[in-house]
Amino acid sequence: MLEILMATMHRNKISDLNLEKKNITSKILIINQTSFNETQIEENKKMISYKGIGSSNSRNYAIEEASGEICLIADDDIVYLKEYEKIVLSAFEKNPNADIITFQIQCPDGTMFKSNYSKNEYWHNKRTILKCSSIEIAFKRKSIIDNNLKFDTEFGLGSKYRVHDEVIFLMDALNRGLKLKYIPTPIVIHPKESSGTNYIDHLIISKGAAFVRLFGNKACFYNIAFAVKKYKEYKMKYTFSKFLKLIFKGSMEYKQSHKI
Repeated sequence: MLEILMATMHRNKISDLNLEKKNITSKILIINQTSFNETQIEENKKMISYKGIGSSNSRNYAIEEASGEICLIADDDIVYLKEYEKIVLSAFEKNPNADIITFQIQCPDGTMFKSNYSKNEYWHNKRTILKCSSIEIAFKRKSIIDNNLKFDTEFGLGSKYRVHDEVIFLMDALNRGLKLKYIPTPIVIHPKESSGTNYIDHLIISKGAAFVRLFGNKACFYNIAFAVKKYKEYKMKYTFSKFLKLIFKGSMEYKQSHKI
């Protein structure tokens, strides 16, 4: 059985989400971070409202409360392709050794969300997971529970560091011996993001912290490489030295707080 785990905020009732327009036909568990505690159930739809903060806390709560054998991570701004349930379940049937499978995202106009999607399926490694998005991820809940795998609550929207919660989740999965597969098939629709990132101090600091969490002492090389690669995107707002100072600030802050 497939179950969608959707994160949302400040909803009063399930109907606020217009799930029918999102082509959702499978069981769904909605974690609603808001100002009150309440549980609503309508047929195969369940919404748990609680006074929580942060996307990673929401994901972890959903994993704990879910009952589906296969779980699919979702946000509240997506629409699923009509065959999504069949595609996901079939992928796990064909790949019984896979604990986690990532798929593709399609734009509303039918083009691909990422221009560099591989056309061939493959087993993930520590390099390939770096470009994965949360709404591409499906997993066997038992594998996640048995390995005590959780989203790091220091990372993600609403957390101390706002980026790379899904990549850290996948990296932790690899480090614990789980098998991760990529299937070159879209399952979900999401508008294409703007080509430029809205860089602010907190985002850059978060990047530096995330690189330490992911790569340990090798983070310094990733900091420099990232600063060089993204220079054209931030040069109107930051000098190279200022950007580098901020990203290393994040790395040092994380290392000091975790005694690395």
